[in-house]
Amino acid sequence: MPVNFQACGVISITTDFGHRGPFVGTMKGVMLSRFPAARLVDLTHEAHVHWPAEAGFWLERSFQYFPKGTVHLAVVDPGVGTERGVLLVLGQGHLFLAPDNGLLAGLVERTGGTAYLVDRERLGSLRLGTLSATFHGRDFFAPLAAALAAGTLDPLAIGVATDDYIPQLIERPVRRGRELAGCVITSDHFGNLITNIEAADLAGFTRPVVKAAGRVLPLHRTYGDVPPGTLLALVNSFEVLEIACAEQNAAALLGLGRGGPVVVTEGGGV
Repeated sequence: MPVNFQACGVISITTDFGHRGPFVGTMKGVMLSRFPAARLVDLTHEAHVHWPAEAGFWLERSFQYFPKGTVHLAVVDPGVGTERGVLLVLGQGHLFLAPDNGLLAGLVERTGGTAYLVDRERLGSLRLGTLSATFHGRDFFAPLAAALAAGTLDPLAIGVATDDYIPQLIERPVRRGRELAGCVITSDHFGNLITNIEAADLAGFTRPVVKAAGRVLPLHRTYGDVPPGTLLALVNSFEVLEIACAEQNAAALLGLGRGGPVVVTEGGGV
């Protein structure tokens, strides 16, 4: 194995499959059949369907909580069954595996890692057989992730280093004068709106406030700093700007969803 990656037997799994049907379960069954000692962790199966960007967004901000040597498998694959490529990224002692559709592009930058385009001609030892045209998560990615996590397959032996991969699908926030313009990426189970504005982006502001859906929201430390039913902004546990409503659903209250504009400005300029 390469010196910067030593498989530890952990596989994190990220998909847009949800929990209806046998899709997640059969992927896990394949991995355990090939590597019974694997330790499988569901990161999320509720990534926005057909949109690899959200899966990549969460993976970028979650991998650090796993032990080095983890294989992070992400399958959000609207191009399944086509000639789209398969990308493997090695960075900071972790291995990331996903379709080449923009999902892993941000991981290359965040980890300072290297991307490899998987050469399917080099996977003969996996004895994959015939692949379903609609379920590569089970028939291709699960066996490959299991072999990589078991340490029986050298990632450098199955891919070619490349800079030619689908770029990241989420644009960085844009600074315009005294304002920083970003957008909503997703909402969580509580209806909190998660944006693409990171804590580091707020460093240039003295008294930042957040504009969204016609509201001007002060920045607080946590939900309990305001009375129930009060809208607020905060930097959440993943170090990104979030819009919330204490003990209520901010997404429903504001009618704001994925792609909704969010602007940070100085409080004195409002």
